[in-house]
Amino acid sequence: MTHEQFWEIIDEACRADPRKAEEWDERLAVLLAQLSSEAIIAWDQIFDELVAQAYRNDLWAAAYLINGGASDDGFYYFRCWLVGMGREVYESAVADPDSLTSVVSPQWHAEGIDAEAEIYSAAHRAWMQVTGKPDAAEYPVRSKRAELVGEGWDFDDDDLMSMHLPKLSSLYNA
Repeated sequence: MTHEQFWEIIDEACRADPRKAEEWDERLAVLLAQLSSEAIIAWDQIFDELVAQAYRNDLWAAAYLINGGASDDGFYYFRCWLVGMGREVYESAVADPDSLTSVVSPQWHAEGIDAEAEIYSAAHRAWMQVTGKPDAAEYPVRSKRAELVGEGWDFDDDDLMSMHLPKLSSLYNA
C-alpha cells in the first residue's frame, strides 16, 4: 500500500464533502474489504501515521475554533475528519491550519464537523470481515500515541487565537 493508493481510497470513499462525514465510514469499510488483509493493515498504518502527524497544537486550536471547543477525543475525531477530507486539504491544513477557512463554515459551529467522522474503525471492521476473525484483540494494528507538537497557548484567548490563526479567528470570532 502506497500513500498514493491510500489517498485514492480516501478520495473514493469520502469524496471530500465535509458535511457527509457520517457516510464516509461505511463506504470506506466496503472499499477496504475488497483488499487483502495485509493491504488493509498497511492502509490502517498509513491512516494512523497521518492522524499522528496532525497531532499539533495549531491544528488543535483550529479544531477548537471550528467546533466551539475540542477535547482530546474531539481533536482525535477532528484529525480523522481531516484525513477524510483528502490529501490536498490535509496537507494544506498541516502546513497552515488557517487554510481550513476554504472548507469550513461558521454555520457548522453548533454541531462540530467531526461528530460523525468515525473512519478510524473502518479498516478494523474490513479486516475482521476479510479474515473472519471477530476478536478485536487479534487485530495487529494500532499506532503508538503521538506526541503533541508545537507551542501551546490559551485557546480561549481571542488575541492569541487571532495572532496564531488570523483567518479562522476572523471567520469564527466575527
